[in-house]
Amino acid sequence: MRPFLCLPVIAALLAGCTSFPQLDSATSLEAKRAPYPKLIPAEGLLAKRGEGRLTPESGEALLARAARLRARAAILRRIQAVDEETRLRIAGRLRQLGG
Repeated sequence: MRPFLCLPVIAALLAGCTSFPQLDSATSLEAKRAPYPKLIPAEGLLAKRGEGRLTPESGEALLARAARLRARAAILRRIQAVDEETRLRIAGRLRQLGG
């Protein structure tokens, strides 16, 4: 029983010994030589964001869309996508596989 308790600890220690890829080689020389981006005050960005996109009518439109999607899903559930012969063949193969 004790060897099984030590196994996770050993696995964690071995994972810590992994060598990491050289991330410096993933960055091109152009990117390394590029100037640091200019920082701008956040107030200017926040002022440009404007009003939210949701309106009181948005809720009604969203509920209507959800109802249309539910109706569409109900229609799709009634459609038989696989013929009976194929369905039986799949079920038989699943039984053979122990499913």
